Amino acid sequence: MHKSYSFLCKTSNIKYVCQNCYNQNKLLFLSLLFVCIVGILTGIFVALKCGITTSTLKDYNLQIYTCENSSFFGNFFSRFGSCFGNVIILFICTLGIVLIPVGYTLIAYRCYLVGFNTTLLITLFGISGAISGIIIILPCQLIITALCIIYFVLMSNRRKQKKCFGHSDLNFLKTTLLFLVLLLLICLIETLLLTIFSVNTILVL
Repeated sequence: MHKSYSFLCKTSNIKYVCQNCYNQNKLLFLSLLFVCIVGILTGIFVALKCGITTSTLKDYNLQIYTCENSSFFGNFFSRFGSCFGNVIILFICTLGIVLIPVGYTLIAYRCYLVGFNTTLLITLFGISGAISGIIIILPCQLIITALCIIYFVLMSNRRKQKKCFGHSDLNFLKTTLLFLVLLLLICLIETLLLTIFSVNTILVL
């Protein structure tokens, strides 16, 4: 009974913290969501209008990655390396208010790539592309983008707190390590699924 009560208290606390964070940063979250939607729709539109085919991929500096011509660890580290770089850039963007638009641009670009890649995979490879694009890449990349947005918001709050009060309750090292671990797990799951289903991918996010 004690363990059950303790679990309920922890769950309630987490829910309260999440709700409180959203209420305090509603405008920031909504503006980032708007940027994400615009980025995804732009990527879809460009992919549909550019007329790329499997024979013209190299003309657009694109390459098809399959399980046969790329290694599991190579794919995994490419994906996680990209996420790690994004986290570093997003943190830097929160150090000064003039850098905030750079963070918005990075998130918009990630969403653009998600929409572009997913649409291109479907139009080029049909069912195989739908499996890799809609079932694997899209949800994994959306989760990664959501984590990047939450991290960006938390670090922005940290900067505001330090500016107003001289310190912040948010521990930079622990928070960053937590998000890196979560991103690592998502990248690992995504790479495993792509390997298991042996499907094509275009670009590495």
